[in-house]
Amino acid sequence: MTNGFLNVADEATAMAWLVGANVDEIKDKSDVRLMLAINKLVLAEVVTQYTLIDEMLAEIIVRYFFDIEPDVLHVEKAWKREKFKIFVHHILDEMFLLKKLSLVQAIRPVPSGVSRIINRINAVRNGLAHSFFPENRKENRATGKVLYEGADIRSLDGLRQFKDDAVTVYRYLYDRVYGPARRAD
Repeated sequence: MTNGFLNVADEATAMAWLVGANVDEIKDKSDVRLMLAINKLVLAEVVTQYTLIDEMLAEIIVRYFFDIEPDVLHVEKAWKREKFKIFVHHILDEMFLLKKLSLVQAIRPVPSGVSRIINRINAVRNGLAHSFFPENRKENRATGKVLYEGADIRSLDGLRQFKDDAVTVYRYLYDRVYGPARRAD
């Protein structure tokens, strides 16, 4: 163990191999294996962005009901309050993304463009997360692909569009939680 970076890089490589996403190892072997790696990368990114949006919506809700500063939300001080814990564990954790969006809309309207993006992200996440073959779901049957804004989500164009949209939503939600002055672009 010479330094922490080498160890982390080795571990990341081993993990990529373990889940079948080590592109360097499979790129010369099989297009099918590459497509499986792409599927895993896309699924991971979609679920990560979905979860980030869900978390940001939850922060807006918690701040509204508990008047907690955003920097205190994830520290022990907030979690010592029983009302806070009950609210988060028994209400917020039980809410799905679009219900959180609806509640945030009731607190203060979300721009329609941002709401549409959140709905698209929710739809593509549901398709990918609830089916091994989302291209066979009724909404995707006509094209045989999981489309995001007209492009296959498993293509570079589709994933770029998804990422651009996710960044748009994140910036809006971040500004709503922390204020635009704190965002470092």
